[in-house]
Amino acid sequence: MSASLAVLPFGEYITRPQRVALTTAEDEAQANFRLQVIAPLLDFRADTPRYKVLRLQNGDLVTSFTRMVEFTSENTGISRGTLFKWLAAFREGGLPALADRQRSDKGVSRFFQNYPKAAWLAAYLFLEERMSVRVAHEAILRDLAMLEIPAEDAPSYETVRAWLRSMPAALTVYARQGRRAYQERMAAYLSRSYGEYSNEIWVGDHSIHDVECANDVFDNVEQGAPIRIRLSAMIDYRSRMFMGASWCWEGSSRAIAAVMRRGIAKFGPPEQIYVDNGKDYKKVAKGARPGYLRDSQLAPEGWWKQEIDEIAASGFLARIGIAFTHCLPFHGQAKGIERTWRTVHERYDKCWPTYTSGNPFTRPDSTSVAMADHRRLLRAGRAAESRHPLASVFIAGCLAWMEEYADTPLDGKGMDGGTPRQVFEANRNPNQKPTPDPAALALLMKDRETRRVRECAITLDKRRYVPTDQAGWVTLHGLNERDILIAFDRGCPETVDALDLDGNFLARLQTEQLVRFAPGDPHTQAQIADSMRTRRGLEKATRNALSQIALVARSNGAVSPLEAMASRLRLSAGETGIDITTQRATQAKETTKTTTVLIPGQGADRLADRLRRNNANANTR
Repeated sequence: MSASLAVLPFGEYITRPQRVALTTAEDEAQANFRLQVIAPLLDFRADTPRYKVLRLQNGDLVTSFTRMVEFTSENTGISRGTLFKWLAAFREGGLPALADRQRSDKGVSRFFQNYPKAAWLAAYLFLEERMSVRVAHEAILRDLAMLEIPAEDAPSYETVRAWLRSMPAALTVYARQGRRAYQERMAAYLSRSYGEYSNEIWVGDHSIHDVECANDVFDNVEQGAPIRIRLSAMIDYRSRMFMGASWCWEGSSRAIAAVMRRGIAKFGPPEQIYVDNGKDYKKVAKGARPGYLRDSQLAPEGWWKQEIDEIAASGFLARIGIAFTHCLPFHGQAKGIERTWRTVHERYDKCWPTYTSGNPFTRPDSTSVAMADHRRLLRAGRAAESRHPLASVFIAGCLAWMEEYADTPLDGKGMDGGTPRQVFEANRNPNQKPTPDPAALALLMKDRETRRVRECAITLDKRRYVPTDQAGWVTLHGLNERDILIAFDRGCPETVDALDLDGNFLARLQTEQLVRFAPGDPHTQAQIADSMRTRRGLEKATRNALSQIALVARSNGAVSPLEAMASRLRLSAGETGIDITTQRATQAKETTKTTTVLIPGQGADRLADRLRRNNANANTR
């Protein structure tokens, strides 16, 4: 957190750090000069006899440290007080401490320090109410009296803008863009290792292709109708190779079962699958063993031969005997297949002429024209003339592309330039379960570089470094999306030091410890729990800061823009907007003969009256 926010409740960000490095040539030259001046003083106590031959200007011998300081002052022209100050600085902080420290008010807004109520108001409007800098500036000018600001001290727009823009990115993103943007860009996360065997863990998901096709394969959709096909697939966690795939008009447990059957028939069953929290995946997992029991003695014998009589009693995974794990809800980083989907969209979908990009705002113009033409031709019964690819051709092409992808070198974690097929074959599971028969299956400190903090971590030489303690997490959280200096030794890459751009020490960082995919391992679970505590703590601090801004600003008399406008634009008594509205003239409707519908009781009464009248007439005759 910038020191300019000292008037706000962000104390964890504004502790002045210790300077441990000199970042400019001017600072280095100044520090070296001062070290040369005080070097004899530092050496005096270690070799006092060497300096007793020296004399002061009055002829006295240098027999004490005080006289040595006086001797140095006489010969350099530097006062004794300054020499003592340099000595104290060197003993406390070494060479970097000899250079002039940055101004104590560097980055500080003097206006907002002098008028904290204005700071609370500006922060409240900018963060809590998501107003623009212009609105915050105008509110301060309008409420000078309430904020106790003399008219001559009214701030300029640039003063307010610079102060608001100096707020931590984590705070601004959470307040103005929401929790999801904050979690995607600021929150710390754990990276997983890739030490498992091939075909041990499959990761499954659905994805909609960014290509519009003409239907010729799905019976539940009109032939020729424009559709975007949904791909259900499983990839091997270790090698990233596609284990099985199925295409459908809408994702379902049937599609997942088809994917599993094809993959198991070709490669054998995995030990475990890792899926999201969708209803379809929950359905196929019904009755299956949790992942933490997969290697337990509780696992049934002859797992692949067992059958469950009714599919309603259990899901597909339980019938085959595969353990499952659901990832964290609404947390894409927890599932490794998301990057594979992006590869499919970028390397396969973009090759087709009706690529939609998945977003109407970025859709190519040629695709929009083709979509309009296809619908016009479909209405005219001439769908065969459309430029839309047939769904069957698109699916066959994707199957061929997956085979090509399996032989494509990849540079991701655990791949080391190998192809998915090569990595898969080189890391086969020695405890691979047999493939079921078709019947059962059917059922650190020398170099410095500038790095940008992203998600509370930095990346150096393809390694991700994270803080070693809670204070470090807090510091880097406040520096998200800002540049810092990294001091490191490539011969000892385990740890690096984070410095600010002035060379002040911020935090000690260590290489990220990758998390094993082992839901039943207590150590892994402890790592995940610790990471989640850190995430929640940082997010809670951000929310509390936002809440305090609103609370203090409100207590100081701040009002929202809507409330301010309502107080300025009061209507006179009895005046309403009804008096100035214009209504459409009411059209007269033709009157039609209506038939009265009688309720059962009325009909019975009228019938009884008619019968009585008939009887009376008959008697009079």
